[in-house]
Order: sequence, then C-alpha cells, then structure tokens
Amino acid sequence: MSFRYLFITLIALLFLPVFCIGAEADTKVDDPISPYITLPISAYILDGQESSLSSTRTNEQLIEVFQKANEIWSQAGIGFEVKYIGRIVLPPKILKDLVNGNHKPFLTGMNSDFQTPNLSQFNAFYASSIGLVNGVAVRDDMFFVTDFPSVRHERVTAHEIGHLLGLGHAHRDTARLMYSGTNGTILTKEEIKTARNNAKLRLNTTYHQD
Repeated sequence: MSFRYLFITLIALLFLPVFCIGAEADTKVDDPISPYITLPISAYILDGQESSLSSTRTNEQLIEVFQKANEIWSQAGIGFEVKYIGRIVLPPKILKDLVNGNHKPFLTGMNSDFQTPNLSQFNAFYASSIGLVNGVAVRDDMFFVTDFPSVRHERVTAHEIGHLLGLGHAHRDTARLMYSGTNGTILTKEEIKTARNNAKLRLNTTYHQD
C-alpha cells in the first residue's frame, strides 16, 4: 500500500463520522404531538326577521370551515368536533346591535330573549357582520365571526379558537396564527404548549350551560 493511498484512507475515516452525523440530523423527523386532543364545539348561524341582516352561511360551509381550521390546529395535536350546527333567529335590536359591533345585548339576552340550544365547551357564532373586525372572542367559551372577513374563513375561526385556548395576539411575525388580520397559520412551540395545557384542562371539565 502506497503512502498516498494510506493518507487518503485515513482522511476519509476521520471525516466519515461527521458526514454520518450530518445525514442523520437532516433526515430526522420530529415525532408527532400526542396524544391528540379532541374538543367539542357548537356552531350557530345568526338570522334576523329582516333577511338583510341574516347570515348567508350554510351548514355545509361551516363544516368545511372547521375541517380546514382543524388542519391548522393539527400542528398542536388539537382538533374540534362539531357537535351541533343550527340557526338562531335573534330579536331585531339584538341582531342590529351585534351587526354594528355591540355584542353585549347578545350576551345578556342568551336563553332569555332567545335560546341557544346545545352549547358546548366552545361555541362559534356566525353573523352577517360584527362591526369592523373579522372575529372576536367574548368569553372563554365563545366567539363571533363575520360572514365577510378580510382573510380566509377558516383562519378567522382558528385564530379565535386560539384566544379561547389562552393565546394572546402576536405582534411581530405576520406568518403566525395569532397575528391579527393576516392569513398566517404558524403556532410557536410556546403557543402549542399553552394551548395544549388549556385544552387538557377543558377536556377534563364538565361544561354546564348558564
């Protein structure tokens, strides 16, 4: 064996572990988040005696919205099972206030001025308009979404769900789900941890209607 051949062999042996480590790091795939957490949600389409103020949503559209919202939330190992979809006819003043962005009469009128059957731990209400915003979470168990958001429909629903799971707004990265007014869908590791912890708490909590 020549000295030149021996030298090349030794160099190859020295660098082989480095190449192997690099290849292993490049091909390693993170384990999926488990266990998968499934939470119940009810969806309500809000109508009025005046058709011009009624929501234009259909049951089929909402089913598609939640399917796509679940795709977004799958990165956190969380999904939402739609337990109920129904229409509610609101008293004229309550719906008019809501369309103009005032949801307080809606909250005080629930189950007195109008009925909200089959409430779940999470409840989504879809209206023709809710003022100048795409969506708004008003309690730890409910949110409103407009029929005509400036971003994708499923993104608004997924964003508001994030608030119900304890997440605040992001302020720097427009690619994130919790940044307002964009189509971002990314959740950070810390957001996933917070959302999963809150989801587990909700999963172990029996929901009672007010």
